[in-house]
Amino acid sequence: MRAIPVLLMTAAALTAVATAAAATGHPKTSERYAYSTFRERTDRVVIFVDGYPASLHPKDGYIPVPVAVAVYAGGRSIPVSPETFTLLDSAGHEVHAASYPDLTAHYAKMEFDRTLVRQHPIVIGSYASDLFPIGGTFYPPSDDGTRASHVEVPPFAVFRDVLYFPMPPGGVEGMLTLRTALPDGESIDVRFVADIAGTGEAYLERP
Repeated sequence: MRAIPVLLMTAAALTAVATAAAATGHPKTSERYAYSTFRERTDRVVIFVDGYPASLHPKDGYIPVPVAVAVYAGGRSIPVSPETFTLLDSAGHEVHAASYPDLTAHYAKMEFDRTLVRQHPIVIGSYASDLFPIGGTFYPPSDDGTRASHVEVPPFAVFRDVLYFPMPPGGVEGMLTLRTALPDGESIDVRFVADIAGTGEAYLERP
């Protein structure tokens, strides 16, 4: 007979916790995959985003966002270009990927970013790393003429690059969202935070 009051008290406590969490209004990140890397997936495509490099540029005009697009199953290739991606700040303001001429003319830290990404590469796991790597970069050094305007990611392949966005109106504080457009009008939104630990302070991770 005593079990029933205990169960009722437990249920009431869990309800109170859930209500308090909802009252905070904090959104949840996408799956935190490793440290500062977050990911979202469909039945055949996974998008990885690393928030750490953006955290080092809180007052710059542009922010770097490492990304990986992995296709795990058969079907059509996924076209990818800078125009594929949109960044949303915590207030929902959208900014599109920077143009290469604007970036090279107004941003002087690309070499720093390349060194950082070599030292702290985006974490995509062993399975994704074993997929066929698709070469190309949208933002190469200014003295390198091998810039790719777009790539096609076929089945069982992965493409990795560093995207650049103009600093959004809300800066890099709070929840950021990288929206990736897919064929047929679909999209994948990866919600992430810009710090090395991937905690975003008060922002909660998705269970």
